[in-house]
Amino acid sequence: MQATRKSRFNFNISLIYRQLHRNTKQLFTLLLCLSALPAVAVDSPIFYKIEYQQQRAYLLGSIHIGQASFYPLAQHIESAFNQSDALAVEADITQGNMAALLQQYGGLSPDIAADVDHTRKEYCQRNQAMCQAIAPYAPWLQSTQISVNRFAALGYSAEQGVDAYFTANKKDKALIELESIEFQFELISSFSDATQIQMLDDAINASDAEMLDLIHAWRQGDAQALAQIMEAQAGESDEFLEKLLWQRNHSMTHKIIELLQNKAQKQLFIVVGAGHIVGQQAIPDLLKQQGATVTRCTLFQC
Repeated sequence: MQATRKSRFNFNISLIYRQLHRNTKQLFTLLLCLSALPAVAVDSPIFYKIEYQQQRAYLLGSIHIGQASFYPLAQHIESAFNQSDALAVEADITQGNMAALLQQYGGLSPDIAADVDHTRKEYCQRNQAMCQAIAPYAPWLQSTQISVNRFAALGYSAEQGVDAYFTANKKDKALIELESIEFQFELISSFSDATQIQMLDDAINASDAEMLDLIHAWRQGDAQALAQIMEAQAGESDEFLEKLLWQRNHSMTHKIIELLQNKAQKQLFIVVGAGHIVGQQAIPDLLKQQGATVTRCTLFQC
C-alpha cells in the first residue's frame, strides 16, 4: 500500500466528539478513518494479550468511528472482553466540563484567522452553514468537524466507534482512564499554528480513497500498512509523531504497567487508537521493554 497524505487525526484521540455532540451540538471528533465496506467475519484488528507479574490484560487497537455492522467483533476479542473485569480507555467522556474546555483550549486566535479562512475558502463555498458554525474555533477543532461530516456522509458515526461500543457494553466492569479529556484538549491545542493549519488542509483534501485504505488496513490487522500511513500523516511536523503519538505511548504504557502492578483487576481489557500500537515506540514494544510478555492474538491463536 502506498503511503499518502490523510487527515492527521485518523489515528488519534478518541472521545472528544461524542461528549461535544451531547453538550454543544457542535460535531467534533478526533478519529481514525473508516471505509464504506461492510464488516465481514474475517476481520482481524490488531489485538494483543499482555502478561506481567502473573497478571493478564488484552490490548485492542481501535477506530473511533463506525457503524452497527461492525459488531460484534471477532469471537476472540469479544470473549476476552466478556471475561475481563475492567475496561481501560484513553479518556472517560463523562468526565470534564466541555464548555469550559472549549473556552480554554478551543478558540480561534485572531492572528491566524486569515490563514484559516484562506485554507477552507473553497470548501466553505460548498458548505456555508457548517463553516459558519465552526468559525469561532481553532483550526484543530475545525479540522475534526470537517472530517466527521465527511465520514457521516459515508454512514459512520463516533457513537458507533469501537471505544464507544465497549464502553456501552461494559455492564458492571470498572472504567479506567489512561489519560483524560482535559489532557487531550490541552495537548492538541498546544500544536503550532502551522501544524493546525495543515491539519485543516488535510481534513479538507484527503481523498475518499485514502480513507478507504486506512479502514482496510485496520480491518486486516496490517500493522505495517497502518504504520506507513501514520508516518505519512506526520509529514514535516515533528510534533505530530513526538507529541501526539510517542510521548503518549510512553505515558500510557506506564499507566498500564502501574495497573498491572497494583493487581486490582483480575483481567484488564484496554482499548486505544490503533496508531498507538503500530510503528516506532508502539505500546506493545514499550511493554516488552518493561518486562511484559506480549502476544499477537488471532481468531485461531493467542
